[in-house]
Amino acid sequence: MVPVRVLAKATGASVSWDSSAQRVSVKSGSGTIVSGNDFYDSTSVYWLSRIINAESEGEPLNGKIAVGNVILNRVASPDYPNTIYDVIFDKKWGVQFQPAANGTIYNQPTAESILAAKLCLDGASVAGSSLYFLNPEKSESFWIMKNCTYVTTIGSHQFYA
Repeated sequence: MVPVRVLAKATGASVSWDSSAQRVSVKSGSGTIVSGNDFYDSTSVYWLSRIINAESEGEPLNGKIAVGNVILNRVASPDYPNTIYDVIFDKKWGVQFQPAANGTIYNQPTAESILAAKLCLDGASVAGSSLYFLNPEKSESFWIMKNCTYVTTIGSHQFYA
């Protein structure tokens, strides 16, 4: 299965949703599949796939996408820096992501982590407006659980807004 918006983007087509008719419309594009390198910012994929890999190794694809959602939600929030790199390495309130401190952010991401990053950049969302996540089995701080609104659990991670 391929998400229709991703396929449409790759072929230069457009997708619209008619909520009253519950219908998707796809208007044809060039028909030629465009290389992902032509519409993905390589710096965004590089850093997003690395934080996804480091934070969600061993998690299902949805868990990887959810970690990516948190990063992109922070980029969109006025309370955090406005680039993926700056969110990952933000130290405004201390280290935000352990992989930035312990160096695992620099490990080569898996193909699935790269796919998750691209899906996130294409708009895939499974974690809603989450700005935080933690694995309660590994976490040393439970500030998030005490101060934020629970959104969902995916794999070993809990997500909070």
